[in-house]
Amino acid sequence: MSINEWYILDLQFTQSKSYSCFLNSLLKSIKPVPNSLFGACDPLGVQLLTRLRVGLSHLKVHKFNHGFNDTIDPMCACNTEIESVFHFYLRCPFYINQRFNLMNDLSNLGIDTTPSMFMINLLLYGDKSFCNELNLKILQLSIQYIKDTKRFDGPLL
Repeated sequence: MSINEWYILDLQFTQSKSYSCFLNSLLKSIKPVPNSLFGACDPLGVQLLTRLRVGLSHLKVHKFNHGFNDTIDPMCACNTEIESVFHFYLRCPFYINQRFNLMNDLSNLGIDTTPSMFMINLLLYGDKSFCNELNLKILQLSIQYIKDTKRFDGPLL
């Protein structure tokens, strides 16, 4: 069976000059590309941002999806909709002041602040079409928003 697998591999693998070259090529093809933090140096902020990225944060939808005992439904405490990342960043009435500051700061950087999934991806990951310096500023603003809301204070039970 493994010989059959060898023959369906791409030529870049089968024509490797050595075992280590083969292994490196194979690992590069299957390992996910890490999402950059663009040099953000805020351990707690990076941890909170990463939790949002991977879907294991204090947000009710994340806790509900992972079966936390203290979360019987994914609805936000504001009772308007599910407490998703989109809701947290762009809609929850509890964080209107923090959101105003975030959107104002992003607008000052020349960023379109129209609420959308693009905006969520930008706040979580930055944008490859932007320079690293701008991406760092965006992630720093995103982290500042997370901290200012105090939504993630306390342990993740």
